[in-house]
This record gives sequence, C-alpha cells and structure tokens, in this order.
Amino acid sequence: MHPLRSVSLLALLVGSASAVAQNQAIQLSTGVDGGVAYAFDARMVPATGITVEAVITYNDSTVPTGLNYWPTIARQNITPNQESWNFRVSAGNNGTRNLNFIVRASNNALYSASYFFAVGEFTTATHVAATYDGQVIRLFKNGSQVALYTTPLLSEVQDNGGVMRIGNGDPVAPGHESWNGTIDEVRIWPMARTAAEIAASAGQELNGMTGGVLVFPMNGNHDSSDGTVVGAPFGTVAFTAGSTLTPVAPLLFPLATPSSTCTQKPGILVGSAPQVGNTAFQFWCVRGPRPANSPAGAVFAGASPAPPTQPIVLGLDIAFDLTTLLASVVLAPPTDALGNARFALPIPNQPNLVGVSFVFQFAFFDSQCGPQGLTASDGLLFAIQ
Repeated sequence: MHPLRSVSLLALLVGSASAVAQNQAIQLSTGVDGGVAYAFDARMVPATGITVEAVITYNDSTVPTGLNYWPTIARQNITPNQESWNFRVSAGNNGTRNLNFIVRASNNALYSASYFFAVGEFTTATHVAATYDGQVIRLFKNGSQVALYTTPLLSEVQDNGGVMRIGNGDPVAPGHESWNGTIDEVRIWPMARTAAEIAASAGQELNGMTGGVLVFPMNGNHDSSDGTVVGAPFGTVAFTAGSTLTPVAPLLFPLATPSSTCTQKPGILVGSAPQVGNTAFQFWCVRGPRPANSPAGAVFAGASPAPPTQPIVLGLDIAFDLTTLLASVVLAPPTDALGNARFALPIPNQPNLVGVSFVFQFAFFDSQCGPQGLTASDGLLFAIQ
C-alpha cells in the first residue's frame, strides 16, 4: 500500500529545491492605474459555487479620499455593471474600511457580504477568502469566518464571461479600483470550501492542484501555476517580496474519465492538501446530478489504479482496481442543491502514513445522464505527504 512512497520523496525534494524562487507578490497603489488582466476561462465562473482567496496586505492610511475608490483584489468581468463576482474594499470617498465579496445571481441582482475591518488590520500579510455556496456568501480572515450574508434565492453565479482582473476592477476611472498594497497566491476553487479547509491551506503556496482549481502564485510572472491562463500586466504593477508561504505540491493523479452522457460531467478534487495531520482533508465531487435527479450515490476507495485490461462496468469507467476495493459509502441525498458531494477523510498526525496512497471515485444513480441510469466522476489517486 505504498506504491508512491518514492514519488512522494522526490516531490518533496523538488519542492524544497524550488522554494528559493517563491514568496513573491504584486504591489499596486490606489490612484495609480495598474493590475493584471486575464482572458476568460470557464474555471473563473464555476456553476457549483466558488471560493476566491488571496494573501494580501492593504494600507488603509494612504487610500485617496474626496472621490470614490474601490481597491480590488480580483474581479470577474470588468465591463461596468456586468461583473459575475468582485472581491474588493469599498473605500468610497472617505477611506471606508469595508471588505466586500459581491456575487451576481441568476436574477441579475448583486448580493454581498461585508466585513468592516479596523485601522491597520491588513498592514501585515493576511489571508482573506470569500465563498458562495449558491445561497450563502461568507468572508474569512486567516481561516476564521468574519461575515455572512444569505441571499433570497438559490442560484449559480451568473456567468457573464469577460476579462478577469487581479489587482484592479473596471476601467471607467483608471486608478480608482487599483489595489493599495500587495496581492499573493490568488486561488479560485469550483466550490464553497469549508472554514477548516481554508485554514488548512492559508499559509501554503499550492502547486499542481487538479479538478479545475486556478492558482496564481505571482512568483516572477502573472500566469496560473499550470500555465494555461496567461496574465497581461498593465499600468503600474511590480513584483515585490511576498509573505512567507510554505510550498506544497500535493501528489494528485487524475484517473479514468467521467462517464456522464450530459454536458455537465462529474469531477473529483480535494479541498486541501493530503498531508499528515490535516484533519480538514476531504474529497469533493462537483457537477454531479441534482438531488431531484438522483436518489443516491456512493464514494469508493481502492488501493490501486485500474489495470489497462479492466473492463468497463455497467457503462462506468472505474478508476480503481476492482480487486483492491477497500470501502464504499452510500451518499443519500447524493449531492447538495448545486450538485456537489463531499467525503471527509481526516488524516491523523502519524508520520508512518507518509507515502500511503489510495484511489477515490464518486458514482451516482442518475435518471438523466449516464448509461443504464448510472454516472461516475473521474478518479483521483493521491498520496499522503
């Protein structure tokens, strides 16, 4: 049960060797136009809820006054009045210290949660996160919830496409929406992570995340960590020393393919790194069937990946070797209202677990998708570090 122990050691050595080039951030100033622009990517507006997070500093003492300013961490769609979501400080014309996460729902209305912070509260590096689960918007500071707002309807984030910016908002008044401090390790997840998951990775620089997670480390370039989303800096934006984050490269290996015959295909991912002592560790399946279309589902754990000769079972591409099935757990209801399922697997603080690996996969009865009324996610092989 330790097929990846040597791979785990190699990954740790590589991570340690590359740590010298880490811990940078971008620096911006409100009143001076600048930021980074990104062409649209579907991962920026997931239909299954969202988490947007970053490590920031913010100097509230030097924000201009007299005119309206909205220093922005990140905004999706910079066309005025068309944002899908917006993570910013609403400083107004008098330097108000109000951190907002704003979401556009399917009724085209904007809803937000607000945190009024103290003078100088973000002068030193602080992890901030915002989540939306289809109805509740939450704000977190260093992994602790500081604000909550419940919207009047259940809704996906409205996908308006468009350019995303980090460090700036819309271009109507150049400089008025530039951030006033540093921004580091921006991450966008396709679900509303829990407070425990957010806290578990708040001090980490994550590399190699799978399952539709976007990570922008800001270490000498502005691109996503997987290189698929390229940043275009504009105006005045510079690299500077960032906060001291611990580089973590989780050992995650996607297996098999989702078997859904619908456009929306279930996908598996983790909400934090599989590390010894991470009691917040859990698996997520996003884009699963809505409860009305599925009476039940299950999560399966196997010890080894499926061999190439393993046949398709009931139309499903099983990711694990059927002869190594370790456990299965029934999920009823199978998912939440947005089609997400999750399964907690707290990892004890036992060093002998390093290198232990498993394969996980979700499957569902589904009246609308999948052969024979069944559908499955892809699988995920992971090793504990």
